[in-house]
Amino acid sequence: MKNKNKAMLNFGRIVAILCLLATIGCKDEAWDEHYAQADSRLESNILSVLSEDTDYSTFVKYLKQTGYSSQLATAQAYTVWAPNNAAFAQVSADVINNPDLLKELIGNHISLFSYNTASNAETLVKMFNNKYVEFVNNSEGSTFGDVNVVETDILTSNGILHTLDEVLEVNPNIWGYLNDNADQFPTVMDFLTTFNETGFDEASSVKIGTNTLGQTVYDSVFSTTNSYFKIIGDLSSEEQRFTFIGLTDDLYTSAFDQLDDYFFHPVADSTKAVTDRTIIDNLTFPLVEMDELTNEPLTTTTGNQIVIDPNAIVENVDLSNGNIFVLNELNYDPMGIVYKPIRYEIENTDKRTIGSITDFSVQKKYDVFASGQFTNVVRLSRNPTSNNSNNYFEISFNNVLSASYKINLKFTPIGAAQDTKLKFEFSYIDSNKNPVVVEIPPIVVSNLEEGVITIGDVYDIPVYIDNSEENIYYAKLKVIVDVSEPELLLYDRSFGIDYAELVPTE
Repeated sequence: MKNKNKAMLNFGRIVAILCLLATIGCKDEAWDEHYAQADSRLESNILSVLSEDTDYSTFVKYLKQTGYSSQLATAQAYTVWAPNNAAFAQVSADVINNPDLLKELIGNHISLFSYNTASNAETLVKMFNNKYVEFVNNSEGSTFGDVNVVETDILTSNGILHTLDEVLEVNPNIWGYLNDNADQFPTVMDFLTTFNETGFDEASSVKIGTNTLGQTVYDSVFSTTNSYFKIIGDLSSEEQRFTFIGLTDDLYTSAFDQLDDYFFHPVADSTKAVTDRTIIDNLTFPLVEMDELTNEPLTTTTGNQIVIDPNAIVENVDLSNGNIFVLNELNYDPMGIVYKPIRYEIENTDKRTIGSITDFSVQKKYDVFASGQFTNVVRLSRNPTSNNSNNYFEISFNNVLSASYKINLKFTPIGAAQDTKLKFEFSYIDSNKNPVVVEIPPIVVSNLEEGVITIGDVYDIPVYIDNSEENIYYAKLKVIVDVSEPELLLYDRSFGIDYAELVPTE
């Protein structure tokens, strides 16, 4: 019985193997039949395959005319999305008859490397004209940019060919679109174009020889750049992707009205200049799609917070390096942009003075838990003078808005034996250029204090204070050690302090 079962098992295995071989044979036959044409194309490069099909003769003509044909005949791997002849009938004669525009258009259909439909569900492809085009493949079919792909994955000896029945127009980037539609965004474009700079572009220029001094001579190319892009992000770059708020003049006026009071200055042009800069500093974001907007704050490329209401978007313009949202309403909440705490790290010697270099010292001390990783040991070594000329340090704050602030001081323990007693003066210049000095009553600070103490009242700064040395307006805080000789029994003349901060009030 055992031998009979073994024989039956072996017979079953033989039958299974024969069935498997028969199945493989059937599959091989179907595979060969299905890919017979593809196999023949694998013996030819992309240019040859296109040249053999008269439906693509116009595309082939333009490949030769723009010089791309020589590249497509090489062994490098390429992917081409080829429009048929009928597609080119829809292209403007202004493009066809302009060599530069035609080359950019044809380059918009060719890329290095291989992109098939199976392994590229949603891919940004860099094209020969340096634009990026989205190649999408799913159960509904394939699209290249906003064009449907007619035939996919035609294999050749040097890459992959897909065919189109439309020409994919060259999509401008954000900067190109703004320039082409400057009349829609006049204020922002008047501002940005003042930062345009034209210079010699060595990388794009062609060396044509040397002069008598042995210096290289170029067939020179000059290009225009914009220095303001170093602040907000390069809107002309195809390698970065941004969202930009298309600032119409109605939006600009609304934003200006929300912000200009914070930059009040007796010189009206100064108010406008800094307000404009603040508005335009906060129009650019790392790319966000419209369906990702949730009425939560977005961080601009300059690090501030703006809310874009998706219901306020009247136009969403998709571009080669991102998109532009055109809005009918824009809320520039000052608390998210400019009206923020202004901190002075006490170890910073810029715009800091002390009453006497022999009687008074401020020494920074490393503290990993302190703001900026430093706290400061402040000491008065002698008795205060009668006019308090030797017993203080004073700091001056930069970029203070014309707004209301309270004053916070962050103290730290430094090992002093006793508490200390301090008093303060807060001073500023009013809009009539008159100095205002406010004396803040003394406080006792514990030698173990490790936290923030609010001093004085709420103070209204009348004029915007920038960081230029020439600005006569200021906001200063003087910290005075108020411990006389007899008081040394109760108080110390040493204390630790991390920072002083002007804090906005609602």
